[in-house]
Amino acid sequence: MKFFAILSASIFAASAAADSCNRGGNYRDHIVETLQAAGQPTDESRIQNSKFDCIGGGDIVYREFCSRGCGGTDSEDPDYCF
Repeated sequence: MKFFAILSASIFAASAAADSCNRGGNYRDHIVETLQAAGQPTDESRIQNSKFDCIGGGDIVYREFCSRGCGGTDSEDPDYCF
């Protein structure tokens, strides 16, 4: 699967085990857990501007932080860092 940034996350998450490899939806808790597992900060900037790889079963793994933001989040093309 293509890697992508989960750019928009809301305050409430339905489940941390939700299928985070679908666009749209609310995966904030899953993002925070994944960042913590990777030893990354969980501040709002890191949550909003990190890229993740889909590893199957709806799970994600941290890929990188885009310090200047992410692009490509509104398309089916792979996302990228500015």
